Amino acid sequence: MLESGALVVDAVGHCFNHTPDNHKHPHAQRWDDETYELGAKLLPDSHVPSEEVFYRDHSPEELARLLFLESQIDYTVYHSLPLDDYFHDGYVSREKGFEFCEQNPTRTSMYVDINPLEDDAVEQVHHYASKDFVKGIKLYPSRYQNGHDLSLQLNEESVWPILEAAADSDVDTVAMHKFIPFATAPVKYFRMDDVEDAASSFRDLNFEIIHAGFSFLEETVFAMASHDNVYANLENTACMVNSRPRKFAESLGEMLYWAGPDRILFASGATALHPQPPIEGIWNFEMPEDLRVNQDYPEVTQEIKEKILGKNALRLLGEDPEEIRDQIEGDKWDQQRQELREAEDFPAAPWSTYETSA
Repeated sequence: MLESGALVVDAVGHCFNHTPDNHKHPHAQRWDDETYELGAKLLPDSHVPSEEVFYRDHSPEELARLLFLESQIDYTVYHSLPLDDYFHDGYVSREKGFEFCEQNPTRTSMYVDINPLEDDAVEQVHHYASKDFVKGIKLYPSRYQNGHDLSLQLNEESVWPILEAAADSDVDTVAMHKFIPFATAPVKYFRMDDVEDAASSFRDLNFEIIHAGFSFLEETVFAMASHDNVYANLENTACMVNSRPRKFAESLGEMLYWAGPDRILFASGATALHPQPPIEGIWNFEMPEDLRVNQDYPEVTQEIKEKILGKNALRLLGEDPEEIRDQIEGDKWDQQRQELREAEDFPAAPWSTYETSA
């Protein structure tokens, strides 16, 4: 919860599995290492995890403690990942997501991964969409199969039936990873052209661009300006508020200039990243004066910050903030937070809730 009393909502949480036993493809170790190295660049030194903490199969309980005790996050959206071409469990498994949501029903929703190439992919959309806590589906723009990188962009024939199924289901959001590609996947599959095709064709669906503003900024903001069903999810991007503040200011400024503040969502990217530094960074952020004068970027007011850090996500999820507040008041995480506050130790120290050999 923010100093103002507004709820903090994390639009992406993960239980990653960074263990060697999970590797399925020769590049899986490289993917793990690049994820760790990127986090070390994005986080303050005080919040970079040890290798013992990072290179593990993160559990739902560890994710919950990280979010609810080591940060101000009140509610999160778990994203499972469909990367079972590289990792046996997809990298972030559905099963851990179901467990996480079942353990924390008043603090969680879920976007379920779908691989459009599976024979029953359309049936999976309808099956998972029927679950109350599933609010969206998660797609990835490429796949490694039979020795080749394949495009799974939103305008591919193999993906279109998934979008049709989503539009005909109880979910109304499709999240698509758009980021610098890891390992050797072609950059072209991660660009934004396909998003506009899908957003124009499926007006009743919302399209959430994961890692918006980190890459392909101009294409992203133009898509947001042209389509009111395109949202910017700041996973990884949010961390630049501390590590690359000028880049963050330009990314956020362009989004605000072209599309306004109502479709920008904070996301932590935990467990790969620590969630607290970007929350503090955004709350304390001020748009540089030269960018306001020369680029006509708006002042980032407390109202805008509250929208980005929680209100926008709750509106997209169809959740009432006061109902969420009532439901989480007095729960086990609220009680543990109160104990930490009384000890002047909230949020808890970075990664301190993880068990290690030290």
